This record gives sequence, structure tokens and C-alpha cells, in this order.
Amino acid sequence: MKNWIKKYKEIIIVLGIILIVILFQWLKVIKSDIFLNKDTVTISQADHLQNHENIMKESNCIRVNEKTNNQTDEVIMEEEKRYSMQTGDRFAKVGNVIVYVNDFDNAIWIFDIEQKTYKKLAVLEDGVQKIYFDGKNIFCMPSYYRGKGIYQIDLQGNVQKIYEGASLQLWLTEDNIYFIDQIGYDTINQTPQGNLCVMHKDGSHKQTIISNVKNYFSIHNNNIYYTDQSSRNLYKANIDGTEKVMLATGRTYITSVTDDFITYLDYSDGEKHRVFYFASNENHVLGRFGNIHSAEEGIYSYTRKLIGEDNQIENAYTLSKIENTGTETEIWRNEVPLEYLCYVYHEYAYFDGNNSIYRIHLTVDNPEKEQLEIRYPYFIGGSAYSFKSKEDCITELDICHLDSNQTEKIEIH
Repeated sequence: MKNWIKKYKEIIIVLGIILIVILFQWLKVIKSDIFLNKDTVTISQADHLQNHENIMKESNCIRVNEKTNNQTDEVIMEEEKRYSMQTGDRFAKVGNVIVYVNDFDNAIWIFDIEQKTYKKLAVLEDGVQKIYFDGKNIFCMPSYYRGKGIYQIDLQGNVQKIYEGASLQLWLTEDNIYFIDQIGYDTINQTPQGNLCVMHKDGSHKQTIISNVKNYFSIHNNNIYYTDQSSRNLYKANIDGTEKVMLATGRTYITSVTDDFITYLDYSDGEKHRVFYFASNENHVLGRFGNIHSAEEGIYSYTRKLIGEDNQIENAYTLSKIENTGTETEIWRNEVPLEYLCYVYHEYAYFDGNNSIYRIHLTVDNPEKEQLEIRYPYFIGGSAYSFKSKEDCITELDICHLDSNQTEKIEIH
């Protein structure tokens, strides 16, 4: 046996080597298959994860879009509330509810746009000068020459006189009413003058904050901006009337306030529109005539610029945006006089001129005027509103949705 093994030893070794090689190759193939299968599983998982990620991205996009839409609705609602609680007009809107003073019968009407319902809400014996609306109650004053008082009217038409004195300006917050307790009357400019007061919305807890105030005041970031009646200078104070600081001299009339600047009209200096920047204390002349407009997109001036230093002014009106950085950016020049900048929304500015409404595109060089089909006296929340009346009754509400420039007509019977 030993001799046999010895005789075939070399052959056995060779066969063993061959078997080892074969076994090695076989294990390599199996390992390769295992890795391949593992890689295949990994790729499949990656595809699944990628698909899941894509789905999540799409889902997030939907949520973002929904959030954006919700934010847009919230922005519109905030604009409507700000306008309705602070401006003092014969038109107010919060959400689907419109409150309107009909010029024919001087009655307060209320409309629900979504339900397409309307009713005559209230009639005050002494007429209605202005209305303010917080979404729950309407606050108004009678015509100054006919009566006095501040009235609260709920959405069911219940009327309550909450203050006996005269006032020409209210400013609503969530809890309080800030107002000018009228002392005398500016018959030339028909602006408030008296003591700036605050009270609860039921008329209780009245207190005087600042005495001797002239013209309309503004509230921003818990600060009050006002004109002193004696000096006519422009002041800033805390919401409680403390820590008064003079911002500008002249015969001032506030036109807008932001975080970064205040604009005002100075009657002592040729009725110039001016802007005072808080950070730099710089005071710039914007121009004469025209007007200042506050929009969600920013503050815009529409004035005739000065030429040189002798108070000469250009014939053209210049539309400019007042930047938070302390500069003004010129957007458009208009050679047509006696027009009014009534609204700025997204990429358009809307003007009222010659009993017609037209708009220009803000981002186009040398934009062409585009006239709208109907004259709209009220702009708010991305839409324009117009009422038609016949025999002292409102017969139609026209709404122009500015995003699509489409008109919706609601007949009222």
C-alpha cells in the first residue's frame, strides 16, 4: 500500500491541486452571486427609497403649495382687517363679509359674498361719516355737521351708542378703540383736532393718551405717530403716550408708517411729500402733488419731482417704490396730470384718472396703460369692488378679481 501511495503520490498531489482550484472557482462564483444578489437588493431598496423620497417631495410640494395658499389667504385677510379697522371709509371687508354705506339712502348694508345674501343693516338718524369693521362689529360716526357720537353695530343690526363726544378718526385694535376726541373743527382741511384717547370697544375705560393732536394719527409696532396741534411738528410716542420724540418739523400730515420709515406731507414747504428713514435719520423729498399709497408689497409714491433748488416741479408724475434700505426706486413716469394711484397688487399698479381705471405692469420697461372696463372705487384683498344703485336701492355688486382680471356680477333683488 505504501508503495502504491508512493508510486501515485505525484498524481494525487496534482489531482488535489486541481480540486482545490475547482473548489476555489466554485466558491468565487457563489460569492459573486451572493454579492450580486445583495447589490440587487440594495439597488432595489435605493429605488424604493428614491421613489419614497420623490413621493415625499411631491407630498411636501403639495403641502407647501397648500401652505402658500393658506398664507396668501391669511395675508389677504390681514390686509382686509388692517384696511377696515384703520382706514375709515364707506366700504369695509373682512373675509366674505362686506359692509358698505350707500350714498343714496346713507344706510349701512351688509353682504355675504359666499352666500350671496344681503340686507340693509342699520340707518342712523344723523347719517354716517365713516365706518370701521373688525369682522364682528361695525364702529361708525355720524356726519360731523349733523350729530356726535361713536356707534357700535353688530352683524344682526343692533345699534348702540358707546360714546357721546364727536370724533373724526377711529383706529381699532383687537381690544380697544383709539380715537381723536374732537375739539373744534378744521373747516378747511376737514381733519381731526383734539385729544388722542383710548377706550374699550364697549365704550368703557376712556383715557386721554396725548393732548393737543392735529390731523390723522397712525399706530405701528406699539408706537403712535402724530402731529402736535400747536407746533404742527411730527412726533413719535409709546402706545401709552409716554417718551415723545420729535421726528420732523413743519406743518406735517402723516401718510404712511412702516418698520423703517414714515412718509408725510409738509404744508409749510410747498406741500411736499417727504420720507423720514428711522435708521439713518435722513429726510428725503419725494415730490409735490400726487399721493402716497400703502400696499402689501410696500409703500409707493406718485408725485411730481422737483427740478433744481427753486421748487420748480416736473410736468410728469413719477411712480417710485420707497425701499427699506433708505432709497427710492423709480418705476414709471406718466405725462398725464391729475391722476391718482389707487392700488398696487402683485405686478400691477392701478390708477384712477378721467373717470376710468387703468393699470400698468410694474416689471415691464415703458409699460402701456391698460384700461379696465368698469370704474371701481374700492380696492382691497386682490379685488376691486363697485356698487350700482337705483331708486336708493343697491341693485348690483361688481367684483373684479385682479389676478385673472375677470369680473363677477352679483345682481341684488
